[in-house]
Amino acid sequence: MSFDGTRHRALMAMAAAGVLTALAPAPALADNGQTDSLAALNASVMDVGIRTAVGDRVVEAAYTELNSDRTREWGDECNFYSAHFYGAGRCQYWCADFVKFVWKNAGVYAWEHLDSEAGTTARYGKFFGTWHPGREVRGIYPGAAVTYNKDGDPLVDSDHVGVFVGWVDGAPKVISGNFNDTVYKHNLNYSANRPIAGWTGVG
Repeated sequence: MSFDGTRHRALMAMAAAGVLTALAPAPALADNGQTDSLAALNASVMDVGIRTAVGDRVVEAAYTELNSDRTREWGDECNFYSAHFYGAGRCQYWCADFVKFVWKNAGVYAWEHLDSEAGTTARYGKFFGTWHPGREVRGIYPGAAVTYNKDGDPLVDSDHVGVFVGWVDGAPKVISGNFNDTVYKHNLNYSANRPIAGWTGVG
């Protein structure tokens, strides 16, 4: 994906005005009673085989973090990813900081304008025209950021965000930070209490 100078200047203006910004609660695993319906949702996501170079780099960066020694938080939401951007004393919900770190390492355009609120990639996608709202994930491809939100406008305040890494053993998977206090690979649809609100493409 290419971005012209006009969009770049507009992004800089939005950042200066504070438009691209806040913290989101950590997600929970699905209850046993939800397993069948969630499995059906995951089974309905088709592998359409679309890939992008940037998306592949995002997936690689996400797996690097999953396999690293900095996956777990300590204390009260203290974690490597928030500390990386804001200093060692910054302890907060960190799913968005995880995605920001992954995007940074993958070289995603304008990654530095992401913030610590889980709806940040949705706002990014809305601005650049890569936001796909709703629970329908047809066309999603590896590297996309998936936003989860149960109530309200996901562009304002969301519950969780993670990185879609593609199909593993036939199931669509996401790597998330702040998922049960760690970096974790889980199903794309993982909880009825945290439904998909949309996804943002990269590359």
